[in-house]
This record gives sequence, structure tokens and C-alpha cells, in this order.
Amino acid sequence: MKSKKNVSKPMQTGGLMMSTEEYKGMARSAKEAIEQVVFANRILANEDVLDAFGHVSLRNPENSNTYFQSRSLSPQFVTRQDVLEIDLDGNVVTKTDKKPYGERIIHGAVLKARPDINAVFHGHPLPVIPFTVTNVPIRPIAHFGGMFYEGIPFYDDYDVSSGMLIATREEGDRVARALGSSRALLMRGHGCVVVGDSIQSMVMAAIRLRDNAQVQLWAMQIGQPKFLSYEEGRQARKIALESAVALGRAWEYWVARAKKAMPDIG
Repeated sequence: MKSKKNVSKPMQTGGLMMSTEEYKGMARSAKEAIEQVVFANRILANEDVLDAFGHVSLRNPENSNTYFQSRSLSPQFVTRQDVLEIDLDGNVVTKTDKKPYGERIIHGAVLKARPDINAVFHGHPLPVIPFTVTNVPIRPIAHFGGMFYEGIPFYDDYDVSSGMLIATREEGDRVARALGSSRALLMRGHGCVVVGDSIQSMVMAAIRLRDNAQVQLWAMQIGQPKFLSYEEGRQARKIALESAVALGRAWEYWVARAKKAMPDIG
């Protein structure tokens, strides 16, 4: 089944006319999608959002019923040769003996439940973990956290036998339901899920969730934080995620940092 091309109105800036899809860097082919998966892994590893564990995925622009994700490998080392094509039920389509991530189930379930979403992150950023085991919610405390202005839901419905990993389709479906229409989901004692319509917006949201959590932790040690209002958060989200200039600027910065730190992806 071929995915339909998004029809978007052109935007003008600096004398250039491009569609919003182009500005967001949406992958237009499987080849481009695989390359973006590699960069997302390397960026998030370089920015200390992913460590030896965690993973990202991107829907196949040539087939909306499959997605691309690395084989089971630490994100810092992912190359194009490591990327697998997987269907939404978690079956590996690529003819290979390489082992996929066990928690790929999360990605397929979310992409199946959210046709508006093309990219999924699952990881365990340390500043986020305290908010998964207390009754203190992550709230937008700086403008870059405004993208979470509608709140972040919570998951705590593990299969005891799974070791708090998401290993079955049934549990994957529960995670997707808990996420609902939100941009992120906290998972008790585990980590988080973050989504985006493009891999660039997902990467930005994953980094900013970690950053907002860290700033909030610092602020709470000093005194009573003053959080963004609903409207402040809503407007801040527009600037961060709906501005092609802001999204492109951030992506170029993170790509350059990853290339400098990891010359093999140059």
C-alpha cells in the first residue's frame, strides 16, 4: 500500500518558495528515510538523550504500513547497513539475520494508532525518570518546553513478567492508547515515548523534553517554579515546531555536532 503524498501550501522566506513538507525535511523516499534514521540515532546519542539503549523509527514514505529502524544496536553506532524495514505488527520485512529491538512493538503500535505521526522515539533520559516515579508532572517551564503545553500522559500498566519492557503487541497497544493524541508519554520507572510528524520534529521534542525536565528539576531545588501558561505554551510550540526556519536551524546544528563528534557519518 503506497502512502499518499501530503499536499501542503508553499511558504515563502528569504525569496525562496518551498512547501512546508520540504521545510520540515520530510523523507520522500525509502533511501532518504533510512538516512534520516541514521542521523536521528547519532544526534540523540551525541546529545546524551540516548545511551546504549533506546531507539527511533520513521514511517516508510513509500509504504505507510512499514517503518525503518536500526537492528538491535547502540544508537551511537548505527549506519545505513543496520537499518531494517519492519511492519506495524513488528515483523521484520528485510531479508536478514540481524536481530531487531525487542521493544519495536512500541513503534508499530504507535504508528498504527496515529496516522498523523511518522516518527517515534523511545528512550530513558535520566532527568525524565524522576517524573515517572513521583506525582510531579513535567510542565513547560521554559519556552522550548512549550510543545508539551497540553500535558504529558502516564503509562503504568506493565505485564509483570516482561521486566518492565514492552514486549507484546497487547502491551504495545496499551502504550499507544495511553499516549493518545499527545506528543509524549511518561512510563513509570522506565522512560518515555516521544512522537513527531517528521523525524526532525521528533528529535527536537525528545531533546526538549529532556531539557525541560532538567530545568524543572533545577528550579524546584531553588524554590517554587513559575510555569508557562497554556497560551504561552501553545504559542511557543508554534514557533518551535511549525516554524520551518526554527526546525531547520536546530536540525542543521545537531547534524553538524554529530558529524564533528562522529566523522564516520560525514
